Amino acid sequence: MAEPSSRRVPVGWARGTPVAVHNSFTSRWVEGFVVESSDSDAYRLRRLSDNAVLPAPFPPEVLRQA
Repeated sequence: MAEPSSRRVPVGWARGTPVAVHNSFTSRWVEGFVVESSDSDAYRLRRLSDNAVLPAPFPPEVLRQA
């Protein structure tokens, strides 16, 4: 299984960009999210299954483009 990258993913993915989130419990990538917004060091994601914006920001290291 692919581990999260140790390199920084550039902040700047556009709103609506599909992303996968690395689940550290299962060591798997989970798809079904899009970028809602970003700031200098994290992303806010929206879950596609229910259109909910997740409350916690995600660092770029645990994300990859889906």
